[in-house]
Amino acid sequence: MRIRGAAPLVLALAALLAPAATAAHATAAHAAADRPEASAAGWTGSWSAAPTVPFAAGISAEGFENRTIRQPLRASTGGEQIRVRLSNVYGTGPLTVDALSVARPRGTGGIAPGSSTDVTFGGAASVTVPAGEEVTSDPVAFAVRPDTDVIASLYVAGPTGPTTWHRLANRTVHLSEPGDHREKVTAAQFPDTTTSFFFVSGLEVATDGDPGSVVAFGDSLTDGVGSTLDAARSYPSVLARRLGGEVGVLNTGIGANQVVNDTEYGSVGALGRFDQDVLTQPGVRDVIWLEGLNDILGAAYFPDEAPTAEEVIDAYRTIIDRAHDHGLRIIGATLPPFRDAAEWTAEGEAMRQTLNAWIRDESGFDGILDADVVWRDAADPVRLNPAYASGDGLHPNDAGYRALAEAVDLSCLSTGPQVRGALSEREDCTLG
Repeated sequence: MRIRGAAPLVLALAALLAPAATAAHATAAHAAADRPEASAAGWTGSWSAAPTVPFAAGISAEGFENRTIRQPLRASTGGEQIRVRLSNVYGTGPLTVDALSVARPRGTGGIAPGSSTDVTFGGAASVTVPAGEEVTSDPVAFAVRPDTDVIASLYVAGPTGPTTWHRLANRTVHLSEPGDHREKVTAAQFPDTTTSFFFVSGLEVATDGDPGSVVAFGDSLTDGVGSTLDAARSYPSVLARRLGGEVGVLNTGIGANQVVNDTEYGSVGALGRFDQDVLTQPGVRDVIWLEGLNDILGAAYFPDEAPTAEEVIDAYRTIIDRAHDHGLRIIGATLPPFRDAAEWTAEGEAMRQTLNAWIRDESGFDGILDADVVWRDAADPVRLNPAYASGDGLHPNDAGYRALAEAVDLSCLSTGPQVRGALSEREDCTLG
């Protein structure tokens, strides 16, 4: 969540890019909402990565040419068939993916021999995704078990241009030497690694009945910054295990994301991306919302552009109404303490207290997940509990994320093994 290494120049570029990013996102959201497969019965989301705006420089701006990108997708629920979603939401031109395959993992960066399976789009091996849009693959006969990785190896022959990516994947992604190396069973032809996802934004599984899915929406606290790399220990991952692998839990956190403002480093704000990242997810019934701290932290860099508490609350109201208009249950989380973060100010702390008081006492959320109570130090409530602190004063460690996931009262969700399709009638769910 902290704007790590974001020099003022980088953040200034964000302000210049924001209008174009918002327009592109709106186009993509509209296109995705019109996809018939997005709401087809019998499919539910199992994994997701929220698309983010490419930077002005670096790997996301340069893109790829004649390379294979091998990415691990952690399934939260299983099935006998899958579909893969590709995103070119923030591309500046058409994206051609020449080949895509899925496989089971074996070893570091490797795949199990004989497990590689081609993925098609309208019966073809390649697909061109227009700028500002997403596509979903044909169904693929590929059995997936909950809490396991599906390895997606994607080959692009021509230059992609700026990429639609997910910057903070907290997973090791392998990049090949030139050529199509999808079938290579080891990482010998993949000399480079990164911790970002590229172009792949969703994994869906075919289901018997309609178990539904939960979307965890937020910033780096949802993304899992501070948790162990490649260990699937973010709070959404732990929550998926608590739900027994029977329900899709989709992580749509974006590091440095704000509620109100668009920035390059934090991508399109929550108001601009909610439709794309929540409403188009197949099977979604519940949303857990943990967002707003970056609107406070951003004031340390651009105080004249920082939203007021009233503006953030107005945005919360808009999101709650949007979720309810689409029949979704939305649980709101309070904002945790950050006294030891570099961006802390007394004014920011006062704004956090104002927002938390509104979330607890006045909001229209269907439940409250009190992250503030779960994560704070009992001896000094404006600081993180030392047992849960990752070391930067802001992000929890593995134990902290586990504690938040365990604070979710499963009976407050409208889907899952504890509900079996019956919406919880509890009007006042206070969790944590």
